[in-house]
Amino acid sequence: MKQFLPKILLVLLLGLILPQLVFAADLFFGAKTNEARVGEQFEIKFFVNTPEESVNAFEGEITFPSDLVRLKDIRDGNTIVNFWIEKPKARDNTIVFSGVTPGGFNGRNGLIFSAIFEAKKEGVAKFGVNDARTLRNDGIGSTAVLSIVPFEMVISKEAQVKIPALPKIVDREQPELFVPEIARDESISDGKWFIVFVTQDKASGIDYYEAKESRQKILTFFSRWRVAENPYVLQDQELRSFVFVKAVDKAGNERIVEINPQNPFGWYENYENWLIIIMGLAIVYGIYKNFLWRRYLKK
Repeated sequence: MKQFLPKILLVLLLGLILPQLVFAADLFFGAKTNEARVGEQFEIKFFVNTPEESVNAFEGEITFPSDLVRLKDIRDGNTIVNFWIEKPKARDNTIVFSGVTPGGFNGRNGLIFSAIFEAKKEGVAKFGVNDARTLRNDGIGSTAVLSIVPFEMVISKEAQVKIPALPKIVDREQPELFVPEIARDESISDGKWFIVFVTQDKASGIDYYEAKESRQKILTFFSRWRVAENPYVLQDQELRSFVFVKAVDKAGNERIVEINPQNPFGWYENYENWLIIIMGLAIVYGIYKNFLWRRYLKK
């Protein structure tokens, strides 16, 4: 009996430990095939499975062999991620990303984003994930236990399966409506006023943002759009300008929103008001002069 006691204790300990090691989320790749011909383009999707509990944040970096494949495009439209802290972007031979899903995601095959690659030469292209982290939707942002499944794409000159042409994304809708917020923090940009903004586009995904400022709304047409990163430090730190933010999706559709001045000019300081007054007086004078001229002709 004594010789079996250590084994019995080990089984009991494992019974206590193993339930805590059950993975809360699985990160994995998906593709139509794991074979590609040299010169072909293929799409690899990055998914999460969380059948047991809800998660609301994802970050990490996808690794790929840049000597075997060439990254052509990243697609983040129509995914479970609503807001990107750091949109998926290429960095050396990785794709870095960080995004959140307010309200959380609980289910299977949740698409985080996908990437289009072109096969450069023969070999086995291995795709993996580094520094991955997923947070539980539990109100305190505790880290979920992850299981990561890598992926391999076999590239050859004569692959048995020909990959069909990738479908072109059709997107005729504007990015979703959004409301930029003006804020200031001593730890950001030396305490200057800035705006924060974010929106999403479920079809093709957001490509970039632009912003411009103008103290006179009627002269906004002459102001120049500037590529805007989030947060965007305002040029007019007196907050007397109209601010416009434009979101552009990958299909070229635009959504422009406006922020009114926080410290607007008085009516007598506004050039537009004086312009309207002068134009009004000019019209009245023209009518009056025309009236006098007609009376003179009648005489």
